[in-house]
Amino acid sequence: MSESGEVGGGAIGNRGKDPRRFPRSIGILRVTVIVCSCLLATVALAATSRSKSRPVTPETEAGWITVNAETGEVLASQHPDRPGAPASMTKMMLALLVLEAIRDGQLNLADLVRASPLASMMGGSQVFLKSGEAFPVEEMMAALLIGSANDAAVALAERLAGSVPGALQRMNERAAALGLSGTRFRSVHGLPPEPGQDGDVTTPRDMARLSQELVKFPDILRWTSTQEAPFRQGAFILQNGNQLIGRFPGADGLKTGHIREAGYNLAATAKRGTLRLIAVVMGAPSNRARFAEAARLLEEGFSRYVQVTLVKAGQPVTPEIHLPRANGAFRPVPTDDLRIVVKREEREAVRTSVTVLPGLRAPVGKGQPVGHLVARLGDREVARVPVVAGAEVGRTFFWWLTPWR
Repeated sequence: MSESGEVGGGAIGNRGKDPRRFPRSIGILRVTVIVCSCLLATVALAATSRSKSRPVTPETEAGWITVNAETGEVLASQHPDRPGAPASMTKMMLALLVLEAIRDGQLNLADLVRASPLASMMGGSQVFLKSGEAFPVEEMMAALLIGSANDAAVALAERLAGSVPGALQRMNERAAALGLSGTRFRSVHGLPPEPGQDGDVTTPRDMARLSQELVKFPDILRWTSTQEAPFRQGAFILQNGNQLIGRFPGADGLKTGHIREAGYNLAATAKRGTLRLIAVVMGAPSNRARFAEAARLLEEGFSRYVQVTLVKAGQPVTPEIHLPRANGAFRPVPTDDLRIVVKREEREAVRTSVTVLPGLRAPVGKGQPVGHLVARLGDREVARVPVVAGAEVGRTFFWWLTPWR
């Protein structure tokens, strides 16, 4: 079954079908339930048989990547640049644009989003919007991110940019600005393209980069960490398809995606302590495989790596530096925390040093940039933050005696 909506998704709970659209007699309903149960049992048995006869290994069938959410540093990957269809992960870019519009004052969570005839005709996972029906941005985003509703995606896109083509233009412009070189959006929801048309395309690396931007907004995690939520005053129950939520310690997002052409995709994030990791799996062979692989990648990341704060913002660093013509040495102050993520066994091998801006001489005013505090692991630079003068640095009285300095 497709989350983006090839056949419809498990995004809506057992009250998810509008009784006004789908009248059923009790007898037909009972027969349907019995038939569906038999079909599901057959499918499950077939899947079990396949897994016993041919073990599926994500190493050979899926592309994946694990990154540090704060810095984007790649901790592990396989086929991270292999293109594939994002399916419903497409909705992540739409969500980012909505959140940025809210941040910039162009939208408000209480603003109404009215469903157009186009939105009301969307198939697949949906909340069965009727043309002219309106819900607040808050509820439409819940439908988009918890229920993966395709009709909510169209309605939000039209509210955001005036039309679906306008929203697509903005989605692709934002993708280019983020450096998502392997990504091209041709829909706002991720449904399969019509015959003869090109579909959405992306890579695990690009989806990880997009995830980095999304987790900067607390609201995104408020929605994506919710397992169930009411919609239409409880007439529907939105159900989160991300099976890591509530099961994997620290997991709070982000988005699943599946169509037949794509396989099973997942952009997952989890936080433990101060460390947030992102794992993206694309093209997994089954629903179960994508969650198992993402859980493995995240657990391995948390087990092997640790985030260390080497110096806090505002804390003078050592050793002291001496500028040409200065009347004394001083200790610069970093403007931000210097944090790194390293393998646990390497944390004691990290060294820091200050690089001074070329040509810098005294006098220097308080707060003036003087260089960078750099963290290195061997010869490899792993992080840097700007440093400034914590106090005014004056010139020596005899500075004119060394004009070449």
